[in-house]
Amino acid sequence: MQIKTILDLLGNGNTKQFIGEHLKDDVKKLALDASKYRNMDVKAIASLILLYQKAEIKLPEHYKKLAALNPKTYEQSTSEAVAKYKAKLLQLEGKELVNITGGLGIDDWAMSEYASKIDSCEIDPFVHELAKFNINLFQKSNIIRHLVDGIDFVKSIDSTDIIYADPDRRPDAAKVFRLEDSQPDILNNISFLLTKAKQVWIKLSPMADLAYVINALPTITQIAVIAHLGEVKELLVCCEKTNFESVTSTNYRIIAVNIGNETTDTFVGGISEETALYHNSGNYLYEPNKAIIKAGLSKEYCSAINSKMLSPNSHLFISDEEIKNVFGRTFKIKQRIAYKPKLIKTYLQSQTIKKANVTIRNFRETTAQLRERFKLNDGGEDYLFFTTDQEKNAWMFHCVYPKKS
Repeated sequence: MQIKTILDLLGNGNTKQFIGEHLKDDVKKLALDASKYRNMDVKAIASLILLYQKAEIKLPEHYKKLAALNPKTYEQSTSEAVAKYKAKLLQLEGKELVNITGGLGIDDWAMSEYASKIDSCEIDPFVHELAKFNINLFQKSNIIRHLVDGIDFVKSIDSTDIIYADPDRRPDAAKVFRLEDSQPDILNNISFLLTKAKQVWIKLSPMADLAYVINALPTITQIAVIAHLGEVKELLVCCEKTNFESVTSTNYRIIAVNIGNETTDTFVGGISEETALYHNSGNYLYEPNKAIIKAGLSKEYCSAINSKMLSPNSHLFISDEEIKNVFGRTFKIKQRIAYKPKLIKTYLQSQTIKKANVTIRNFRETTAQLRERFKLNDGGEDYLFFTTDQEKNAWMFHCVYPKKS
């Protein structure tokens, strides 16, 4: 849908009221009934309503306000929950910020609650118009949009407190995430940006390799691996001017975060590697949150909760007594069986298990192969973990969620 069409629809009071009244409708039926609604572009309205229905969970406040969105900006935008967390993490109270990649402006929207002023830059004129519409809609007077290249804008100012960037993957970029394949060119401009601001915060793809990022940006002082409802959504790194000459690849802190519906779990890792203890039997199995694993903090977190690891690469913990409030999922182990297919088939038959949630960690077969081998459908209340311990022994752990006390 054209940006002008979206803005025209939302700029018409009658049309906007119609959209609000039909937000929960079946859009296919609405489109079929188009002849009932004179002077309405029902086809375009139905497309916009469908997008709002998708956005209700990711962008609830923008959904309620009927903010200006299009499919591309919606897919690329940060969720409101993640944006709100980042706004607090950046400690923006009373500070000025330059966002060199403004986009639709979800991060700006959240950060404006704290920052005294945000200069937000965008090179796409259509996205720029959507963002300006939303600024007026939310009455964000401390956000100033600029239709300009963000790097050029920074060149035009004396200084600011913080620079924020969300570099986009170039169309011809390799499948493996690299800063070299992103625009704007953060990698070759980081030194310059740090002459204009004490901190430069960079949002990166959840697919980015941490070791590569740390090596590519030696001025990093903080890394946040941010998950929302258990899925890693982005990496956020901070480069600092004060340590530009002295920061080494070991002088940073790393945070694993999971933003839930009601609570936010965090674990802060240090710069030292914990010595893990290993064991392959117990009564409880723990699967750390994906943010813990992505951040490379499995060993540290396992040690912090006084648990033991199955192996360095399995990312599963084990204990005899249940550990409460684990940053991840807790399972009660019903049975541990050595990986011998005939033995496992007999066991599954004895338990009448035809449906199960299958997880592999550091294991030689794929989930699909195991489902085929043991004739298992997906789902149910049984969880089967196939993994390898420190001694290279392969196991299947049959688990269930523990009963609530």
